[in-house]
Order: sequence, then structure tokens, then C-alpha cells
Amino acid sequence: MIKLFRFLLLGLSCFGVTNSKAQPENISASIQNKSFDPATLLWYDAPAKIWNDALPVGNGRLGAMIFGDPENERIQFNEDTYWTGGPYSSVVKGGAKYLAEVQDLVFKEKWFEAQKLFGRKLMGYPVEQQKYQPMGNLVLKFDNGNGYTNYKRWLDLNTGISGVEYTAGGVKYHREVFSSIPDQVIVVRITAGQKKKISFSVTLRGVRNQDHSNYATDYFHMNAEGNNRLILTGKSADYLGVKGQLKYEAVLKAVCEDGTMKIEGDYLEINNATSVTLYLVAATNFVNYKDVSADEHARVENYLKGFQHKSYDDIRSSQIAAYQKFFNRVSLQLPKTDQSFLPTDQRLKNNITAPDPALSALAYQFGRFVLITSSLPGTQAANLQGIWNEDADPMWDSKYTTNINLQMNYWPVESANLSECAEPLYQLVKECSVQGAQVAKENYGCRGWV
Repeated sequence: MIKLFRFLLLGLSCFGVTNSKAQPENISASIQNKSFDPATLLWYDAPAKIWNDALPVGNGRLGAMIFGDPENERIQFNEDTYWTGGPYSSVVKGGAKYLAEVQDLVFKEKWFEAQKLFGRKLMGYPVEQQKYQPMGNLVLKFDNGNGYTNYKRWLDLNTGISGVEYTAGGVKYHREVFSSIPDQVIVVRITAGQKKKISFSVTLRGVRNQDHSNYATDYFHMNAEGNNRLILTGKSADYLGVKGQLKYEAVLKAVCEDGTMKIEGDYLEINNATSVTLYLVAATNFVNYKDVSADEHARVENYLKGFQHKSYDDIRSSQIAAYQKFFNRVSLQLPKTDQSFLPTDQRLKNNITAPDPALSALAYQFGRFVLITSSLPGTQAANLQGIWNEDADPMWDSKYTTNINLQMNYWPVESANLSECAEPLYQLVKECSVQGAQVAKENYGCRGWV
């Protein structure tokens, strides 16, 4: 979904007018009575079955994908500095003295000999980049009885908040998930239409690279603290001869109204609550591309202390304000039809034969949302999948491919009025120039950088 809408965005990057139309506060009701803005709301009438159909949230650094299952929910999350390996250099020293010989072989059309010499004397190693990694999964198992009705899930682009609502056992349940920019926390809020009707267990699971089987060099530990905290710690995998040096920590803290909380093994069990708020923070020891000396535990504790005296409403309000500082700069309104108010997957399916101009506006705004939530000042640049990835061995490593894909992420940054979102890209280019200057000197005997 993220990739599809990003490509659609590129074709619409010339549009943009000021002012934004807000959704009604009760989104579930607005879906029912078709009073929502179809240019800024994605919604579905069934949970996601696969990762690509889950809905993303992000704050530039922490990203999550929400499946929206009423009974067995999975919230997969990433932290943008968590990759395989650790700091390394791929510069081959002294290659410049073989450059003339390689060129001479090429001019003589001795392709194999030229390739062999270049590979041995000038090619940097490892020849591939490291892999962007998933950090973990938040897994919730609800005791809602059998079955559910009136199901809806959505992503409100006006606020950056994802929601789920359904009825089970005669009780209406509501969830909200967002990733806060000011407080650097993923927040999950669960409420019920009746008192003391929320019961579920939750666990914080790590992800291991299955390709390494039982000989994996990455590992994680799942622990608990008190009666309301789950802790996940681990390290990155060795890859291509580069030792895994990135360490991480994620902490889940639960706060509930009414009800009880207790730890049972790797699970936090909550029973008979009226509302529950889950706070997920995460960090690594990454400082920059050549320094991994930070204290991931201290970072996590600082995040927790930063919002410990804030209410859920305060955290939510400050996040909406921080997000809308970017999102509200541009609005695109195109004609609506009856198709515009259908679930988003149906709109996409029908768009070939049924007119729905507002779908193009939704694609444009979703592309802006993806850029805002995956690339903000102070974060890493958006990679091939932004900041969202569930696989330890992802397609194309979910890395930076600078022949065109990295640039494509940022093509619309100015026309979409999101100039600040390009700052991580500029920082990446600046950092690449350091080793790039070494390559220019060692491989080509030149000044400058490649």
C-alpha cells in the first residue's frame, strides 16, 4: 500500500492549495453517514490479513503497522536506526594504481580480464549494503467473546491517527494508535462503551533472522518489570562479515482505568478495565554512521520520563499539533462520487471502470503523510520502505538505492510544501561524501568525492 500510493503521488506533485478540511471527530459515525472527507481518510471494513494491507503510523523515527484484528491484534514496529551489522568502511586502498590497467583492458575489449582485475583491486567490500531490520511486534489477544460486528478500521490523514472500532458481545470497542513526534512514543488507546469490559493479554516479541536458523548472531530477550512493563532487548545480526554492533531496547508501559494488571511469563494480562493506554518506546545505541556508543537504556528511560506526567489527551493533542504543522500546509480537493465513500480497497479496485477523482487526491495526501511520518529533521532518511519493514531479510534489503529510488522518495518534497522533510536526505548525502572522498582518492587518485 505504501509503495502504491507513493508512486501515485509522484504524478500529482504539481498540485497544492492552502487550507485543509478536517474530518468529523467521530470518524466511525462519519463513515456510516458518508460525511467524511474522502481525500484524507483511508478506511476498510475488515482487518488486514497481510502486512501490506496494514495501516502505517510514524513520527519519522518510530514506525508501526496496525492490522486492526479485534481478537488477535498485531502491531509491528521499527526504529529507523536499527540495521544489521555496524560501522564499517568499504574503501579499498591503493586501487588507483590499477585503474590505468583496467582502462587499457577495456579499450582492448578484454572484458573478463578487466572485470576480474577491477573486482580484485578496486571493488569495495562488502559489495552489498546492510539490511534494515524490524525491531519487534506488539501482540494483543482479546477476550471479547465469539465474533464481532459493525467493524471499521481507518487512517485519518488529517491527524496521523489510525483507528479501529467494532461491536462484540453487545459492547462497542474503540482503539486509536499513533506515533508521537513531540514525545517519541507509539501510543495505543483502547476504550469500551461499557465499564470494565476490556480484558486482554499483550506481549512484546522480538524478531530473529530465520535465514540464520539456530546459528543466528542476532538475539533478543523478553523480560518484565513490576506489574505493568514489558522489556525487549537485543542486538543486530552479523552480516557480510560486518559484526552486529547495534544494541536496542524497547519498553511497553501499560496504564489502565479500573481493572487489574499482572505479569504472567512474557505476557502482561489486563482484566476488567474500562480503558487502557499502552505506551511503547524504543531506542538503539546509534549515534551516527561511524559511532554506536550511545546508551540505548538511558535513551528509553528519558523518553518514558519525558511524558510520565502527561495525560493521554495531552500527548494526543500535542502530537496532532506537531503533525498538522506539516500536513495542513496543502489541501487538494477533486470531485467526489458515490465511489468516493466506499472502503479504500474497493475504491482502488473499482477505479478502472467507476469515476472517482477524489481517489487521486487521497493518493496525493497519503504520499505526503508517508513522507512526513518517515523523514523529519533529526531522523534518518527514508529508505526503500520508508521506516516500515516486517522482514529480517526484506526485498532489496529495505536499504538506500541511490541510482534512483532514494531520490524518488523526495521528488515531491518541495511541491508538497514539505521542505524540512528533505533534511535527513541532505545529511545522508553529506555523510556519504566522507567515504566518497576516500574512494575518489584511493580508486581514482582524484580530489572531490563520488
